[in-house]
Amino acid sequence: MKKIFLSITTFFLALSLFALPGITSKINDQSGQFVYYKDSSFARESYFGILIYDEGTYGVRYYAPQVMDSYPVLPEKDIQILFTLDITKKYVDLTGERIITPVTPEDTDLINYLHDMIYELTAHRQKAGIVESVITLDQEYDQFGGIVKMTYDPLVPLFNLKTISDKKGTPVLSLVTSGRLTSSEDKHFSSFRGLPLKIEDSHSFTASKKIRKEKITYTKFETHSQKITLDNQWTRNAENMFLLDNVAIIAFDMYKQTPETSQDWNQQIELLKRSFTLGSLGAYPYCELSNHELKKNTEKFTNLIFNNDSKSFTKDFKILTKMEDGVYAILTMTVFQGAYSRNSKYFDNILKSYSAN
Repeated sequence: MKKIFLSITTFFLALSLFALPGITSKINDQSGQFVYYKDSSFARESYFGILIYDEGTYGVRYYAPQVMDSYPVLPEKDIQILFTLDITKKYVDLTGERIITPVTPEDTDLINYLHDMIYELTAHRQKAGIVESVITLDQEYDQFGGIVKMTYDPLVPLFNLKTISDKKGTPVLSLVTSGRLTSSEDKHFSSFRGLPLKIEDSHSFTASKKIRKEKITYTKFETHSQKITLDNQWTRNAENMFLLDNVAIIAFDMYKQTPETSQDWNQQIELLKRSFTLGSLGAYPYCELSNHELKKNTEKFTNLIFNNDSKSFTKDFKILTKMEDGVYAILTMTVFQGAYSRNSKYFDNILKSYSAN
């Protein structure tokens, strides 16, 4: 379980933040962040992805899996382009591009499609202004049939776009997954091949009938603590970490503002929230199944994640609590989906027992 556990990335360092031309974002983008959308305007299963390398350098990709039940069989399509743009302009002005996958003359339309998506999605995002929270706007988009509803969310990197729906309310472009590369060797973006339709996970767990509940308290700063009720089936792996057999893990942490982080503290907290929605190291969240709840000073993030290396699924919960003096407490619980689906009440009750003050 420790191998697939996604630890909380430490963001409280000097930041390198970027944004697409002419866009002012509540949460700026970081190098390595990417998104993938399913484009239903194609007759075959098709995905559009965009990745930010650094300020002015982006990668875009069109991917369509092989279609066996057609005649002739439709081969897999994978087209990736690396491009640079003029960061002094308030609009997309490409200054260079390099196609980094093999293409044929028949791929010209798809290459043009990738160009159009860069220009059009940027232009529509500019019209939306600063996206402070989830909003849905009516915008005209000829490629998707005229007037459409575009839903934006500041937690989504790059365009902040979640879905585009036609006049009947049917999604024509929908966010599938999002992530962040961890190094120059990370193939997380280029390896995406869509997400499994069947969510099948073989991990299991049977709660003991003879359990002894135990109240756990974790204190990082003298004035604050995190509390949760576990039982004797859990074992302590570290001061702030507990394991349940090989199916679940719970971790605690706290962060507070320091002189080194005071200048961009609010931005770092927003980046931390966004990180809770992103996959990494071969893990892809099902963005369409994600949930974000806000109650007073507490935010709960729930994700279902496909782990490509192990071909397994995990349920990931993160609870972020802001306390009176600006200290933030974080609880992470990650459970293999097979164990969670058969024992959801057990795990949900553990989450309900959690508090931070």
